[in-house]
Amino acid sequence: MDSIEHTYTLSDLREVPEFTTTIAQRIWQAWWQNKGTLQSEVETHIRSLLGPEIIPSALVAHDGEKYLGSALLIESDFAARPHLTPWLAAVWTEEAHRKQGIASTLVWELSQFAFKNGFSRIYLCASDDNTSFYERLGWRVLEYHVKRLNVLALDC
Repeated sequence: MDSIEHTYTLSDLREVPEFTTTIAQRIWQAWWQNKGTLQSEVETHIRSLLGPEIIPSALVAHDGEKYLGSALLIESDFAARPHLTPWLAAVWTEEAHRKQGIASTLVWELSQFAFKNGFSRIYLCASDDNTSFYERLGWRVLEYHVKRLNVLALDC
């Protein structure tokens, strides 16, 4: 069977702000809907990624106008560890496009962006189900089961 080559573009969200609402919707559905947070609150937060600061930032994977996935670089994603910064957060790939390397590419590129901008370590939190994905990408677990999540780090 011939392999199918998938092509897509990675863009800073500032360059493709039309994906803001879609990203907010995915983040809300995946992580905030069941916690009583309004989708509009998440969208307001995502709009803050459109400013000129390095943190927060977002990368979007897309094929023209079709959203494929995204990842965020934010100051903190884990209230239990406020001294750790910055954090890779909300890594998402559309279900129809999973297992095609999009999430790995988003994680890699956003990590490199952080390192190029002076950070020597970045953090993320992941469930047990997702921890091995990040470990395969070079992340290491710093703490297990802090509020049911694992805290991982990647060094430059």
